[in-house]
Amino acid sequence: MKKNPILIVLIAGIGDLVLGSKSIRAIRNGYPEADIHLLTSTEASSIAQNYSYLDHVWAFPIREMRKSKSHILDILKLIRNLRKTEFEIAANLYKVSSWGGAVKMGLLFLSLKAKVKVGHNHKGFGFFINKKVPGNTFQNQHSVDAMMDIALMAGGIPNDKGTEVFWGKKNEERCKHLYQDESNELQRIKIGINPGGDRPSRRWNPDKYALVADRLIEHFNAQIVLLGGPGEEHIAQHVQNKMKNEATNLSGKLTLNDLIYIINQFDLLLTNDSGPMHIAAAVKTPVVAIFGPENPSLMHPYTSSNLFKIAYKAVECRPCNKTNCSRPICLDLITPEEVSKKCFEILKNKLKSGKSDEH
Repeated sequence: MKKNPILIVLIAGIGDLVLGSKSIRAIRNGYPEADIHLLTSTEASSIAQNYSYLDHVWAFPIREMRKSKSHILDILKLIRNLRKTEFEIAANLYKVSSWGGAVKMGLLFLSLKAKVKVGHNHKGFGFFINKKVPGNTFQNQHSVDAMMDIALMAGGIPNDKGTEVFWGKKNEERCKHLYQDESNELQRIKIGINPGGDRPSRRWNPDKYALVADRLIEHFNAQIVLLGGPGEEHIAQHVQNKMKNEATNLSGKLTLNDLIYIINQFDLLLTNDSGPMHIAAAVKTPVVAIFGPENPSLMHPYTSSNLFKIAYKAVECRPCNKTNCSRPICLDLITPEEVSKKCFEILKNKLKSGKSDEH
């Protein structure tokens, strides 16, 4: 029977949960008999259910709250349910980047019953916890490694595995027909293109994606699969309309678990800085990632160096946290030629060595 309940807090997006998987696993390694709970965002909770080292997953409606304040009642009910458990440890893995965020997370931690509270000592959040990593923890190292510092502070034990993410058998059965090439030709290279992203300021011009997609088809006879989450269908459709060649458009047609399985099947994913980028890294699918306002040294795909390439421009206004930008020069300066070149390099190396054994 499991005991000593531990609460891991990671109220963030899908990509952040994937990035945090290494730290969550470390906490499980440190407390193999513990009853481990995870509090995460609603959208990330659907893939968190697949992690075998978690016993309970709680969904926090953070994005829903931004759209409608009526969800405050759901949050209060959630906190009341969490207070029924006296946790040995409560650890917030995510960075604290603003005073407002520190206060909100602080109030949550103030309401929790936990003997030890661990987190990022930044913007005042340190007042609400008794074990703290320094305020600059997330400034000089990759986000995965920064979260690991918090996991170690909580008593986690790391291993040499990287990030990971899982899907179910039913997703394989449901999705096989969506990506398989039905022609009699030799199996074609499968390339996923994800032109969307959580913030408009991170999205490369879809016209440029179309140019690169056509080049990949013409050079490699590749099968192009367009991706996108709910609300991003118009972006993938724009790419498809601008292409001279055919593409399979799965935007808006996949569940999150379907998406993980589909990305696992690709020979390459071309994507903006996004959750699918981190999923690709976790399942060892080669990735070319286009970075706009974020710092790629802190958020690049967390995988072997031969499995990813980054396209970005070191403009003076980077990094920034704008959701929208009227003049996104960090993205506009990136050309289809340089992105195509990076895709070509990864695919040529892949064809030389054969399909990765890690796939």
